[in-house]
Amino acid sequence: MAELMQNRSQRLNFDVSSPNGILLFREASKMICTYGNQILSLGSLSKDQIYPMKLKGISICYSALKSALCGNYVSFGVFKLYGDNHFDNVLQAFVKMLLSVSHSDLLQYRKLSQSYYPLLECLTQDHMSFITNLEPPVLLYVLTSISEGLTTLDTVVSSSCCTSLDYIVTYLFKHIAKEGKKPLRCREATQAGQRLLHFMQQNPDVLQQMMSVLMNTIVFEDCRNQWSVSRPLLGLILLNEKYFSELRASLINSQPLPKQEVLAQCFRNLMEGVEQNLSVKNRDR
Repeated sequence: MAELMQNRSQRLNFDVSSPNGILLFREASKMICTYGNQILSLGSLSKDQIYPMKLKGISICYSALKSALCGNYVSFGVFKLYGDNHFDNVLQAFVKMLLSVSHSDLLQYRKLSQSYYPLLECLTQDHMSFITNLEPPVLLYVLTSISEGLTTLDTVVSSSCCTSLDYIVTYLFKHIAKEGKKPLRCREATQAGQRLLHFMQQNPDVLQQMMSVLMNTIVFEDCRNQWSVSRPLLGLILLNEKYFSELRASLINSQPLPKQEVLAQCFRNLMEGVEQNLSVKNRDR
C-alpha cells in the first residue's frame, strides 16, 4: 500500500474530472487508522520484539502518509469542505502512533527515522495549521524530536530536521510581522499563529536550544550539510536576538585568547548587511 501511494514519475496524476486521488487517499487513511489502533493495543513489547512487531509497521504507515502528502494528487482542503474526516483521522493516528514511540527509538531505528522526519517536513511545509493545533505536550514532543535529530550523523534526518525547523520558524516570524501591521487578516490563521507564539513564549528554551545546537555544529564540527543547517539559522536569530548575543559571547569566551578576536570577526561578518526579514536574498547572504 505504501508503494501504491508513491507518485513516481507522475503516475498518479489523474484526469481533472477524476476523484481517484481522493479515493486512494481515503483507502490509505482507513488502513493507517485501522493498523494504528491495532498496533497501539499491543501493550509493552520486549527489546527484540519492538521493531518487527511495532516500529517497522509504524515506519511503513509514515512512509505511505508522506507519499500521499507530497504526491500532489490530493487537494486536502476538499475534506474539510465536504465534512469528510479521513484526513483528520489519519493525522490523529499519526500522533497516537508517534506518542507510543520513545525519542531514543525514533533515532535508533534508521528506517523509522527516515520515514518520520521527511513526513514531519511535509507537515510543516503544507499543514502548519495541524502543527499549531497540537496539544502543548505533543508539540513539545515533536519539537524535541527535531532538536535531537539535528545532531544525528544521518544527513537525510538532520537535513529534514533543519527544513522542518525552518518552516516552523518562518511561520512564526511571518505571524509576528503580520501582528505588527494588523491588517484585516483571516482570523483562523491569526489564531493558529497566536497559539504557536504563546507556546514558544511558555517554552523559550526550545528554540534557544536548537540555535545553540546549530551554532555549535557550524563552528566546532565537520558539518556535512552546511546549506541545510544555514536555512533555519536566520529565522532563529531574528526571533531570539537577545539569546543570540549571549550565545555569541559564550562561544567567543570559550576560545583561547588568540582565537577570540578571529571568532568575533566571523560573527561580525555573519550579520553584516543582514536585514530584519526572511527574504531569499537575505537568507542567502
